[in-house]
Amino acid sequence: MSLDRLREHRAIWAAKPVLAEVYRPWFDALLERLAPGSRVLELGAGPGFLAEHARRRRGDLAWIASDLVPAPWNDLVADGLKLPFRDRSLDAIVALDFVHHVARPGPLFEEAARVLSAGGRVSMVEPWVTPLSYPVYRFLHEEGCRLSLDPWNPFPAARSADKEPFEGDGAVPFRLVRDTKASRWAELGFTPPRVTPVNGFAYLASLGFRRRSLGGRRLSAGLRRLDAALAPLASVVGMRALLRWERRA
Repeated sequence: MSLDRLREHRAIWAAKPVLAEVYRPWFDALLERLAPGSRVLELGAGPGFLAEHARRRRGDLAWIASDLVPAPWNDLVADGLKLPFRDRSLDAIVALDFVHHVARPGPLFEEAARVLSAGGRVSMVEPWVTPLSYPVYRFLHEEGCRLSLDPWNPFPAARSADKEPFEGDGAVPFRLVRDTKASRWAELGFTPPRVTPVNGFAYLASLGFRRRSLGGRRLSAGLRRLDAALAPLASVVGMRALLRWERRA
């Protein structure tokens, strides 16, 4: 990850209004259960789109956008494994497409448990493995999707300090949820995650942060309606999942 790459993403976002429409339901899902006045830390804020959306929609929140890469639109340069906050000083931690880039999820959740107040939540929208999404992530996406990986050590060839921040694997969130026992989450300070798979047909048609897409805003609007209509089938055809952990007392 570099500032140049983040600037490129901001330029594509500005030139492709359909992207904001595609991502809006995922942004709103991260905001919907935040109590008024909450102090919220966003991890992996990157190009800053979620923070901009949150400040427009939820001006009551004390939103802190952080990332490893210094950027003028974010508030804080911070490593998720060593957060510059006092114990129990935050009400919520949110992230979009973050944990599947983290080399050491264990210390990340330990640190999240330290800075969250009792009952505080970690909420993330992440890639999710379904019969539809797996071949897309495995063969067509630059990050790949290795179901055989160890989700607690997904990038063993690289030390955390040396791993390129944009390196990721779409299987990490799925394997963390599927293979981690409730006792392990309790040791880390959390209840087991609640999982809500969500569809992404509009996302697929947008081609993400490529400069072109498979259709304009009219097609995107139709596909977003399809995403909503097929919500009961998201465990089969979904592309993402909303994951929520609650800080134990």
